Amino acid sequence: MNNGRYSLTATSITRRIQALGIAAGVLFCASAQAQESPARAYILQYHHISNDTPRSTSTTPELFRQHMQFIADNGYQVLPLAEIIRTLQEGGSLPEKTVALTFDDGYKSIYETAYPLLKERGYPFTIFLNPDALDNHRSTHITWEQAREMGKHGGVVANHGVGHIHMVEVKTNEDASAWRARITQNIEQAEKRIEEETGASLKLLAYPYGEYDASLQKLVSSLGYVGLGQHSGPIGSDSDWTSLPRFPASNAYSSVPQLKEKLSTLPLPAQMLSPQNILIADNNPPQLRFSTELNAKVTCYGSGQGLLDSAVDNNEVTVVGAAPFKGRRFRYNCTAPAGGGLFYWRSFPWINPAVPED
Repeated sequence: MNNGRYSLTATSITRRIQALGIAAGVLFCASAQAQESPARAYILQYHHISNDTPRSTSTTPELFRQHMQFIADNGYQVLPLAEIIRTLQEGGSLPEKTVALTFDDGYKSIYETAYPLLKERGYPFTIFLNPDALDNHRSTHITWEQAREMGKHGGVVANHGVGHIHMVEVKTNEDASAWRARITQNIEQAEKRIEEETGASLKLLAYPYGEYDASLQKLVSSLGYVGLGQHSGPIGSDSDWTSLPRFPASNAYSSVPQLKEKLSTLPLPAQMLSPQNILIADNNPPQLRFSTELNAKVTCYGSGQGLLDSAVDNNEVTVVGAAPFKGRRFRYNCTAPAGGGLFYWRSFPWINPAVPED
């Protein structure tokens, strides 16, 4: 399930930054200086490519075609996700305009609608799927045979766990050791089935619902996986490899102008100081504190709340929402101008496990 509906769009953030000028945000210097662009890449996240599925997790076939045409017309290079991650981890360089295409859950519209266009263009892509959906022959999902066919034309399969569970949740009377064993089995079982059916083990895990916490990140790292969420932003060599962001590309958040702005961002360099976990309990709204040496003004927005109160002290930013958030998942999106038509972007996701899935 895509939680993109909890995020602000790139368009709204850009317009507000332009309108607010130097009067709003956190000011680190008198004027923002354009900095040399570091190696970066943009991971786009799709679910359904269909006119007949839920809007929040769907991209119409026509809009998907427009996305691919925009990418082609504007000099973006679509590279395999695993190759992009490996290059950034090793400190290598990428083309200035590098994009990865990902699809969550393995819905049949990927094969029926997206795949023919991707095959025609020669674009590689990654499908994060739940093997049990294929093993149980769900009519809404692709088959293993289709997955193998797409694999011959750049479509690789990666891990989305078994059963699409909330991995961060601990069962009643389950201690930390039992939780780790259960989630380890879930992840490894999915990876084993994928390798059995496709012959490949990429060790890339897209968290179901985009939900992760500090304990899950530690576990994923110990198992040798790279973890991907559903919060937005570009990735770079300094990204956290247990919580890589992806830009949602569903109908509501990715018109072509919105896509253009998403693909004009740089990773906002920030070290999260507190809290140490993105799970919230009584601390709603959460108070975020991070440090950055960025030579620009930083402005943050909250899901459904707009501009957030923020303060700076010795290059440490403190941000807090205006009121408690009602959703299970929400975000603080922080941005800053970078010059040259670019802007920095970092999304800080939050999870309130007390709110059931809608």
